[in-house]
Amino acid sequence: MSYEIRFAHLSDWHATTLVGGGTALLRGKRISGWASWGINRRRYHDPRILEAAFRDVHAQRPDRILVTGDLTHVSLESEFRVAAKQLEALGSPDEVFLIPGNHDYYVPTAAETSWDYWAPYLSGDAPSTLDVDLAACLSANPRAGLAPRYEDYPTLRITDRLAAIGLCSAIPTPIFRAGGTLGAQQLTRLEHLLELLGDRGMCRVVMIHHPVAAQGEPARRALLDGDALRGVLARVGAELVLHGHKHRRRINRIPGPLGEIPIIGVPSSSEVGSKPDKHAEYHLYSVRESAASGPARFEISAEIRGYDRSRGEFCRVDEVLF
Repeated sequence: MSYEIRFAHLSDWHATTLVGGGTALLRGKRISGWASWGINRRRYHDPRILEAAFRDVHAQRPDRILVTGDLTHVSLESEFRVAAKQLEALGSPDEVFLIPGNHDYYVPTAAETSWDYWAPYLSGDAPSTLDVDLAACLSANPRAGLAPRYEDYPTLRITDRLAAIGLCSAIPTPIFRAGGTLGAQQLTRLEHLLELLGDRGMCRVVMIHHPVAAQGEPARRALLDGDALRGVLARVGAELVLHGHKHRRRINRIPGPLGEIPIIGVPSSSEVGSKPDKHAEYHLYSVRESAASGPARFEISAEIRGYDRSRGEFCRVDEVLF
């Protein structure tokens, strides 16, 4: 097994504040988000826990860090600025690959006051660095120096034989709803991309904010075109799908062309433990070439790193994902 790469998965850290948000908090759905933050959410996410997560990630020295969105509460410009500093503390844009979550598009917001603050972390490999067929699966009009827009997804980062595919399910939704959708264009691009990457012998890791499995999510919080995404994965496959959104650890599998595809949801990286199954975690994955006979080209293992309140730091959790 000569090939090995390690990557961390973090999500949903919500470690920003709405203090000083001013009249922007009175815009549509933000009013309910402000109320939710004031009543409970501000007590559930602690920036000090997030800092401890970052220290532990740095100590583990993964090759790449994947983040599946919801860095903000209600998409205030001030939150995007704070989260940009947090991303810098986590790692460089070459090390960290990010997709947005629904809270990062809580209301319709101009890109220059939101996602563009995170542009280097959201952007995938430039099409000019890829072969013609792969480039054709990506947006034809990437904006240099600016973040990809919803219509530009999927994004792609290739590191050796690891292909991280970023999806965007973040759309503004009505009050009391937190669902998402990918849309036909993104799904079509994704199918072609996964097929080509599979033909090239890549380990395909799909990143999405919303859960992918069919069960366990109320309609108001679900991926609206989840059936279509599961259909794509059933036809062309992937080695692993990562998501956030639930603030809980979730382990599912769905059918793929060469066997079941693991679907893993990670809890928030800053949760104080507001409920028994909601404690801060991140996951650390290792991918190796498979030495066993059979259709699987890679062996994927994972370590759960959880926050220990008594020690004020993250440590290995004696539980398994696989």
